[in-house]
Amino acid sequence: MGRKKGEVERTGVNTVVGIHSELDGHFAVCEGIRVDGVLRGSLEAAGVLVVGPTGTVQANPIRVGSAVIAGRVEGNIQAEGEVRLDETATVVGNISARVLTVAQGAHLQGMCDVGDVSELSIPSEMRQAAGQ
Repeated sequence: MGRKKGEVERTGVNTVVGIHSELDGHFAVCEGIRVDGVLRGSLEAAGVLVVGPTGTVQANPIRVGSAVIAGRVEGNIQAEGEVRLDETATVVGNISARVLTVAQGAHLQGMCDVGDVSELSIPSEMRQAAGQ
């Protein structure tokens, strides 16, 4: 029951930071978010975080359901599910996730904690708003 490449990127994203946009602050997203511009601050998303090849996320903490990174992330990522680093990804920070996939060519500077992440939880009100 595998996903086609790109399938995660198209499902559950209801917030987009466009290529020439820069946002600063605390972001709480009920579903998923795609970043093709710059997002700074802190981020919580019940769904997927997608950082496109032109995207930059400078946030701490980053708490998400899952993540697909093709751009640059500076900050610690905590994911309930999978974190996937594509070949163009650069991550400077620690990653905690149930599954971590790192493509050849990706850059990762930090520590990884992979497996049971039961202590990590997205706030229940965000889950309810997302219908989970």
